[in-house]
This record gives sequence, C-alpha cells and structure tokens, in this order.
Amino acid sequence: MVVPENLNYTSWLTVKQMMNKHFIVIHPNDSLRTVIQYYQDSRLDTLPVVDNNDKLIGVFPKKRLYKALLDGSSLDDPCTPYIVNEPISVSCDLCYDEVSMVVRSSQSLVDYVVVVDHQGAPVGMIGTAEYLRGSQKLIMTSNVLLESIFNANYEGIIVIDNNGKILRTNPVAEKMFGLISSEIKGLHLEYVLPDLKLFSNRSRGVKQIIQDLPVIVSQMPIMADNIQIGTKIAFVDISDMEQMARELEIVKDLQTNLDGVLNASSDGVFVSDISGYVKYINESGCRLISNTSEAMTGMPIKKLLPSGLPAEVSKTGITEVEVCSINGRNCIVSHIPINKVIYDETQTVGVVSTVYLDDNRLTEEIARKWLSLRQQVQYYRDELEKRGNSFDNLVSKNPAFIKMKKDAHRIARSSSTVLLTGESGVGKDMFAHAIHSASPRANQPFVKVNCAAIPESLLESELFGYAPGSFTGASRKGKTGYFTQAHEGTVFLDEIGDMPLSIQVKILQVLQDKEFMRVGGIRTQKVDVRIIAATNKDLREAISKGAFREDLFYRLNVIQFNLPPLRERSEDIWPLTQVFIQKYNEILGSNVVGITQAAKDALLIHSWPGNIRELENTIERAANYVLEGEIGIEHLSAQIFQFGQKAYEPSSYRAVLSDVDKEMLLVALKKAKGNKSAAARLLKMSRSAFYEKLGKYNLS
Repeated sequence: MVVPENLNYTSWLTVKQMMNKHFIVIHPNDSLRTVIQYYQDSRLDTLPVVDNNDKLIGVFPKKRLYKALLDGSSLDDPCTPYIVNEPISVSCDLCYDEVSMVVRSSQSLVDYVVVVDHQGAPVGMIGTAEYLRGSQKLIMTSNVLLESIFNANYEGIIVIDNNGKILRTNPVAEKMFGLISSEIKGLHLEYVLPDLKLFSNRSRGVKQIIQDLPVIVSQMPIMADNIQIGTKIAFVDISDMEQMARELEIVKDLQTNLDGVLNASSDGVFVSDISGYVKYINESGCRLISNTSEAMTGMPIKKLLPSGLPAEVSKTGITEVEVCSINGRNCIVSHIPINKVIYDETQTVGVVSTVYLDDNRLTEEIARKWLSLRQQVQYYRDELEKRGNSFDNLVSKNPAFIKMKKDAHRIARSSSTVLLTGESGVGKDMFAHAIHSASPRANQPFVKVNCAAIPESLLESELFGYAPGSFTGASRKGKTGYFTQAHEGTVFLDEIGDMPLSIQVKILQVLQDKEFMRVGGIRTQKVDVRIIAATNKDLREAISKGAFREDLFYRLNVIQFNLPPLRERSEDIWPLTQVFIQKYNEILGSNVVGITQAAKDALLIHSWPGNIRELENTIERAANYVLEGEIGIEHLSAQIFQFGQKAYEPSSYRAVLSDVDKEMLLVALKKAKGNKSAAARLLKMSRSAFYEKLGKYNLS
C-alpha cells in the first residue's frame, strides 16, 4: 500500500510510482531482427526509440513489426521506416488525477505511453494495467483515511441508505446509545432508535431527547453524481457541550480575575513563552514601555527588556534576578519560570518577568536584600576560590588536632577510604573537603550525600541512579546517581551510621569491585571514586546490634580520624571566634572589632555540646545584634548561660559579670578536682588573685 506523505490525496500517486521500469530502447538503425529480440526480452507491446543522446524520438509498436513482415521486409532490414515519430509521452512527476496524463494516454496511437524525465529521456512505460494497479492502491489508501476519520470523529455518526436501513455506525454513536454495530447493521433506524425524529431535507443543530439523552442532531444527505444515495446523521451529547461551556466560563472568570490582579499591580509584568515571545503584558508594563499590549504581544521579550536572562531561565528553570535600566529608569527585574507537568516530567513552558520600579519603598527593600544576597554569594564564591588547600582553613592551636591535620594532608595523596568520627558539629564536613582539595582529585567533583536526610525508599536510586521506566513515576530518561556524578572525584557519605542495611551491601560492592548496578539496570557500571565516610555514632556498637555490617566497617575503616569535640580543645575557642567575627563582618556588612573579656570568659566556660557549629551560630547571632563595636555578654544567647539544667536569666550587667566570674571559678575547681593551684593555672591567674576571688564569693 502507498503510504501518503500528506493528506492531499491528489499527490499520493505519481506516474513514476505506477510505470513499468522494465523496458529496452531501440535505435533507428536497429534491424527488425533486433527489435523482435527486444520484444521477446521485455514482453511489452511498444518500445521507445531514442537518438544518440538517449532522448525520445519515437516509438515502435508491435503492430508495426507485423506490417513490416507483411510488406515483405527482411529481418535484417532497418526498422526506421516503421517508427512512429513524435509520439505521445508523459512526465514522470505527473499525479494520478492530472487530466493531462489520462488525455495523453487515451490519445496515443499505441498501447503503452513512454514516460520521460525532465531531459526527455525514457524512464518507463505506462499502460492500462499499470494505471489500474495504481488506481487500486489509491482506492485502498483513501479507504484507510476515510475509516480513520470516521472512527476518530468526536460526534456520534450513523449512516443509513435511502430506505432508512443502517449501513455504518462509529464507536462514539455505539457508546452514546449502547449499540453494537454488528447487531444493528441492516436494521431500520426507526426500530433501533424509535425516539429519533428524521426530516426529509438536511437539518442542523436540532435538539432532541433520544433514550433519555439530550443530544443535538444534524442530518446531511450523501450525494453521488447529484443523486442521494444515503443519509449521514450526526449526534452531539449536550451534556458534553454544557461541561465545555462551564469550563470555558471558569477559564474566562479566571482570566478576568488574573487581569484584574495583574493590572492592579504597580509593577510591570511580562509573560513570555518558551521561545521568548511575549504572550501577556499588564497595564504597568505597557506604561513602562510606552506602548499598547496589542502591539507588543508576539514580540521577542529581548526587544522590550534589555536582558538575556528570560531565555536562560527558560532553559535552566532557575529563577534569576537582575538590575537593569528600562527607558532611563533603574529597575529590579525577577524572571520566574512557569513550570508544567508533562508526562510525569516537570517542564518549563514560559517565564514571568516582573519589573520592580525604583519609586516605592517595597522596591527599595527588595533592592537592599537583593544586594545583600549578592554580597553573600560573592563572599562564598571568593571563599571557594581561595580554598586551595583547605587544611589551612582548619584553624587550631591544639597539638593533637594539628598532628591530625598533618596526617590527613599526607594520606590525601592516596585513594584509600577514610572514616571520620566525632560528635555532631566538630567539622567532619570541612575535614572531608580538605582531604579532597589536597588530593590529586581536587579538580574533579566532590559529592556530599547525607545518608540520614534521604528516605530509605529513595536512597538507592539517588546513590546509583535508575534506568528509564524502572518504576512508577520514574523519568523516561532515567537518572544519573551520585556515584556516577562523582566519577574520578570523591563521594562524602555523611551520617553513614544511619544507612539502611540494604544499601550497605551495594556500598560494599563499590568499595570491593569499583562497580555497581542502577535500579532497574541490566548491567554493572564501573566507577572510579574515593569514598570518605563520616558518622557521630559508635559503629562497633551498631555492629553488635545488627544495625551495621561488620565487613563494611572494616572496608571503611582503612584510615580513621576521630575529630575531638571543642570542649577538649578549648585553646581553639578564641582563634575560631576571631575567624567567625571576620567572616560575618564580610557577610553582614557589620564592623565587629572584638569581644569583651566577660563575653570571652563566658565562651570559655561553656561546654559546647554543639561544638564548632554551635560556636559559629553564637557569633553569627551576636554579630546581627552588634553590627559594630565589641560583642558583649548581653549579645550572647541564653543557652550559653545554662548552668546544669536551669537556664540562667541575668538581672543586670553587673549580676551577669559576677555570676559568670563565680561560675568560672567553680568549673575550674571541678576540672582540677579541688586543687586550687591547678585551678588557678587553668584560668591563667596568679594564686593570690585566685584566692582573692574565692574569698570574694565565699568559696574558700
């Protein structure tokens, strides 16, 4: 069957598709004997005659051969006298329905017509047999098209003959009235649908009730050669139309409300599609550009807003904010993607660009916060660029921690697995980053995975990815896992003590064989990664409880660093405090110059259960309150003064100083197990000053 390239049926069949390509050409000087041989080989009744340039000059029909023999010509005589010159021919690209082809074929004096190309050279022969075969193919193709249109029609359709008997029904009509086509074919329509009222002439849009179903009926005659051969009856379910009308009204109401909301805004709103063409502009946007909505709709958004960000947002799906000048006015512009779920995938289908003008307080506040965010982003970017060897950023004066840094710097050059242990907040994350940055993999990805933050049902697919369509809701393109993303780099498995046993088996396989299999995959994948794991749990205890695999523990525990808590490296509290003050001065734009002695003493005696993270949060909070000058004891959070289980509530500045002073003495005595000389050394005080304070607070 001919497969049409488009729905223009007149172009479905050409002469080139119908013609017989198996023919032999004759030259004027060929003998009659040669011509007889050619006829025998080609089995055609007519053969084309060409000149020395292979262009058609005539034809030699088989009846001319008979005439030559009757005239007494010898078989060795040339065929020239019997050639039909200036024959009828057709072009190879003529279509089936072109009158010129049919006319030329019928006017020809021979049974077969020569088909020529654009240079006039024969490329085939066409006759009645070829034409009929082509017609049959065209009829079959047309029938397939008509069937598809008939069955895909939204309306219910019943076709009857002139006697009212049913010839055809489409699936919509069968479903509408509960009919079965094979059972009702040939029955009279009045018997099948007695409620249906038919008219003698054509009718459109007549409302009727058929089998308690309200429908709109249209009746059209089927004509052939100006004679009616049947009737087509179309049915539309009114309930469907009413539902569509209601939905249309809802859409209109939403559009009206949306227009009202957007036009009430003092900010300009521009909506563009995925191709970057404007679909909507509110009144403020029209005033800003000094043009009408009708004139600007359909224009490229880049002609209205001097920015390339809308196109970028439509590609990335990530919100962007910028400052730009529009018609001489300084504006802040946000570009927010419009997302739509298509086939279980979220796709960006447009962008909303909102122009915040500089003539209201809200815009000033947005500008101030936006600039602050930019300043923070720039700070973190600069920090990343300055990182280099991150071990330099691990501030410490503690001898044990300094040695640990040196050991870690040395082993960073290898690819051995590292296990970091220690309480929450001691800096395991930074330590892992430092090892990666000092390793030969520094320029490759560092991928952090918090094993406790990802649900168990998703953890395997997040770590190893999944194949396309491997489970309900999976992306049709599949997904790349963290291990693949970190190829030739480092994977940091934080909180590995919370990893489910089912996933631990696959991690063990990666460590042993450097390979894994995606969820729903059929073959393993090789991967080159270094694994750094971290936990604040006792893994040996977890092994004894059956919550952690012993073989995985030994695979992870090749090199272990147990990071000490801040309370065991109290000499680092002040250096870290200085680092954090400088950091938040840059982030917040503050000018904190230091910390009072009382506040410093309070930090020194605190037990820091949250370790370095808690200290950083404390300084960040204080910097927000101070902004300039020194951090005082009144700027510290209440939890710093939680002695035992009872929170301390200072009544005055002097009371705070006295209570902190007294508490420091008690803590020092406790640490020194009552040895006053040792307690004085802990506080770096002379014995006489220490005894004087003991007497002051009646602690002697």
